[in-house]
Amino acid sequence: EELMPHVPDAEEAVRTAMNSSEYPVGLFELGDNIGGGSAGDATIILEQLLAQKADGWVVALYDPEAVQQCVAAGIGATLELTVGGKLDDMHGAPQSVTGRVRALCDGKFEETQRRHGGRRYHDQGLTAVIEVNRAAPGKGGLILLNSKRTAPMSIHELTCAGIVPEQQRILVAKGAVAPRAAYEPVCKRIIEVDTAGATSISIPKEQYGLARQTLYEWQ
Repeated sequence: EELMPHVPDAEEAVRTAMNSSEYPVGLFELGDNIGGGSAGDATIILEQLLAQKADGWVVALYDPEAVQQCVAAGIGATLELTVGGKLDDMHGAPQSVTGRVRALCDGKFEETQRRHGGRRYHDQGLTAVIEVNRAAPGKGGLILLNSKRTAPMSIHELTCAGIVPEQQRILVAKGAVAPRAAYEPVCKRIIEVDTAGATSISIPKEQYGLARQTLYEWQ
């Protein structure tokens, strides 16, 4: 136990980010590491942002169904949505939100800097941005909904949809290593967050029903 690092859970990480004196704070959602094969639609951090009434946050979710609902409603429309948590039961429950459609775009963007993976041209599919609890400028948050699962290797995943990262307080990225080159130049602080999911770092929490009982280190 002495060798185990302390990695905050979503509740602690969101609270720490909200109390930070410098912004933006990047929250890396380790349990939903898209580059590691995870779902891309985890709602564990989003749920805490909503529960703690955080302001100035951005979360990207893979949710083509919600994107189509936003497209049908149109820019400026306010609608009720259920977002995220739809692919399996490992990454949090779907979240019910009421939001205003702020932007729609084709989700294509170019990264000209050296970033993880070395790709220049990206396509996250048809993309929508909704404003949630946006009673005043800087209040509430933004949910970016995309139609193709996209690892956060480029900050332009956000900027192509009209989001200005430097003006936000909390930026959530679903990854561990891939987001660093993109987010470290923007964020004043990075917090890795221990969340449940296919790429969770909390091995002792997992249940290995078929593993032999003498499995060293885990038993």
